[in-house]
Amino acid sequence: MEPVLRDDMSDFDREANTAVLNVLWSAYTADVAGLRGVAPESLDDYINHLPGHLAASSGDMGALALKFRLVDGLRTRDELRAELIQLAGEDSRGKTFNQVGFVDYLKAARTSSLAEKEADTIGVIMAQGILLEGTQPAGRIGGDSLSALIRQARGDKRIRALVVRIDSPGGSAFASDQIRRELELARSAGLPVVVSMSSVAASGGYWIATAADEIWAAPTTITGSIGIFSAFPTWERSLQSIGIHNDGVGTTLMADAFNPNRPMNPLVARSLEQLMQQGYRVFIDRVAGGRNLPADAVEKIADGRVWAGRHAVEIGLVDKLGYGREAIAAAAERAGLERYRVELLEPPLTRRERLFRHINDWVLRTVKGTGRPLLPPELAWLRTQVPAPLEELLHLKDPSRLYAYCLTCGGL
Repeated sequence: MEPVLRDDMSDFDREANTAVLNVLWSAYTADVAGLRGVAPESLDDYINHLPGHLAASSGDMGALALKFRLVDGLRTRDELRAELIQLAGEDSRGKTFNQVGFVDYLKAARTSSLAEKEADTIGVIMAQGILLEGTQPAGRIGGDSLSALIRQARGDKRIRALVVRIDSPGGSAFASDQIRRELELARSAGLPVVVSMSSVAASGGYWIATAADEIWAAPTTITGSIGIFSAFPTWERSLQSIGIHNDGVGTTLMADAFNPNRPMNPLVARSLEQLMQQGYRVFIDRVAGGRNLPADAVEKIADGRVWAGRHAVEIGLVDKLGYGREAIAAAAERAGLERYRVELLEPPLTRRERLFRHINDWVLRTVKGTGRPLLPPELAWLRTQVPAPLEELLHLKDPSRLYAYCLTCGGL
């Protein structure tokens, strides 16, 4: 809760975030240096002494990038287009190089025969976005909608193993445990479950992962954040500042307890505190049981602290480092499969959703053709003033007002 309660970072948060950022930066420089054939130290030198290097290059960023071997050459667009035409040939209209659009490529790559569709299958479920209750659209994780997808996989005889790709900072504690339970039932039914963590699988995102047979993460994955907070906003002082006041009577001490126009009822505050402590104990127990760790050992690495994937392996939160492909191979091995196909499991679109998708595609094509922005400048500017994490928090409506959500992950 530090981003909400403090104006600066605590020493604990500073230490944790520094450790994560050091892993991210080391991984980034190692990848870039390896691919460009330069020493990682040269990248640090490039960044930390940029003004001096830029002065030596007469302010020419392109020449500086070439000197540090960040690029292979300097070309204008027409020169680059001519090179690509030499490599791939000229298209039928003679305006550019031969190419295929990403959507067309995916359509061709996903085409499969009837025999392939009946073969042993590794099902892949994407759990991406904030965790909320109920049924949610793409870009958010719904407790009901994702649970239904897991049940569908459990009942499909073709699905021999399940890979859940998690990219989420968490959200509703209720929805997190609901989805975790469905994965637990899938395992009980004999379906191997492997979790593959994307860029973020923290708090509620990690809660889900505790039900897996095996957890894979990238070295730079942000995970952990084992903790819970409870939140209920009240606006009485804001209303008072504009002359609006609230008063009344009730039959019990809890009457009108969740009225945001009044100060937090002390009885409600104490009740939420107890619910929060119980929810935190449940979270600790879920991690301890899923990872085969003593509860006191989990508490030492919990308390809301985030960990990079590389460190998460060392402390037992993750089994292995790797990406989606490795996780799929691990799931196939657990299912005893040598030949298999991979299928992305998605909920079918309703008629309403299909209609809106067609309308959305048509609007985007029309706007793109006119060259005009989709939103007027005034509205586009206003949208940028609402931070993405705050916009997500406005959707949180857990029935117990308990949230397993990583507030710091968005800034890493």
